[in-house]
Amino acid sequence: MEAGVRPPTSPSGRASLPGSGRTSLSRSRSQRTNGEGDDASEFPWGPSHPCFPHPNSHVPLNSALYETTRIIRIKRDWMVKGDLAPTFANLYPEILDPLVTEDEFRDLVKKINDSLVAAFDPFTLRAWLDAVMGVATFWLWDDVGMSGVKRQLNELESWIERWNREVGEKDAVKIIPLRRTGYLTLDIQIPDPHLGPDNGTISRPDTREDEFGHDVRQKNEDYGNYTVPTPTLQVNSMPPAIESQS
Repeated sequence: MEAGVRPPTSPSGRASLPGSGRTSLSRSRSQRTNGEGDDASEFPWGPSHPCFPHPNSHVPLNSALYETTRIIRIKRDWMVKGDLAPTFANLYPEILDPLVTEDEFRDLVKKINDSLVAAFDPFTLRAWLDAVMGVATFWLWDDVGMSGVKRQLNELESWIERWNREVGEKDAVKIIPLRRTGYLTLDIQIPDPHLGPDNGTISRPDTREDEFGHDVRQKNEDYGNYTVPTPTLQVNSMPPAIESQS
């Protein structure tokens, strides 16, 4: 490894809201040991920030949940198992406090990560058995759900549903099933904290319809004072003379 190059580490701190005056225990520990600041300083406020409340894309647009709930998106952590198993970052978004405490969040992520690593581990005896049985039965073994990975993923989905029903339902918190997100993110549904640029209708485009059913958009916002040039086509009515050769 070249000198002066530090390998990336797995984020295990706490992401704070912009302008928040709360003190993070993980921040004080990291400052005492490594002399570094909070992990949240690496994320500008926006959709990439761990605390950013995303619109709830898992419910219909005309439903009440779309207006009253938001999604906190936990990203994948590729430093745990690479692409062998989907695992999620152990970075606590402060916006979940007090709906989901930091200890509950870490236990939740650990349970999900451990279950996914065990399910997708390709070096177990059960994984090799499932591969042989799948080829021998023309993959009917997988279609009927006899493979170990499908059984463990079903158990994890059942555990998430049970957590939503027994723990999260009290505070209107819900973990979106991992199959719905394609195991790319861990989406947590919470009540709308009224943060972010989507708070209101200022940033939403004007999608009203005219009497003919066509969308009416605000041209001034799109072009401002810029005049859109109209292309013109010039037609020469006098064709060029063709010289005859004798």
